[in-house]
Amino acid sequence: MPGEPDPKARPTVSAPSSRVTIAFPFSSVNLADASDDVRKLAAIVAALSERIAALEPSAENEALVLQARELLTRLA
Repeated sequence: MPGEPDPKARPTVSAPSSRVTIAFPFSSVNLADASDDVRKLAAIVAALSERIAALEPSAENEALVLQARELLTRLA
């Protein structure tokens, strides 16, 4: 019919998705007895949180330091 656009001439829209789904193989971590590696990791986290608090003092960073120290104390 005259006046109708040719269906072959319609522009196509290509919208690729850039979403990525990441699934972790665990839903929770339960530790019965802290291993030496976990204690070392907690010490590293505590040290890093202290350095962050020293570089950027704030109430939130100080709370992070206290949490990391408390965890390290409980694991020791």
